[in-house]
Amino acid sequence: MRTLAISNYKGGVGKTTTAVNLATIYARRGLRTLLIDLDPQASATDFFGLYDRAAAERRGAVELLYGNAPVGDVAFETEADGLSVVPSTIELVDPVSYTHLTLPTT
Repeated sequence: MRTLAISNYKGGVGKTTTAVNLATIYARRGLRTLLIDLDPQASATDFFGLYDRAAAERRGAVELLYGNAPVGDVAFETEADGLSVVPSTIELVDPVSYTHLTLPTT
């Protein structure tokens, strides 16, 4: 298993475009691929048309990071064979708004 992270503090440098394109290329080459969208703007999630469904079902990065949900429970299959996405939503900015989670206290 390989892990790639696309990261940069500066906005507008193509992080989402790079991540979506690499994930799609790897999946089309027959590699099982998981894209985890950790940006609250959720552009990668939106690219795959998953935002509304993820928000409605409360399945995504918030549950993965703060709810200890298994990846298999929060990932969505995409139309591309072998490509799954753990979606992001705006709640990633403020996970406290997710009242069904028990968040750690300090």
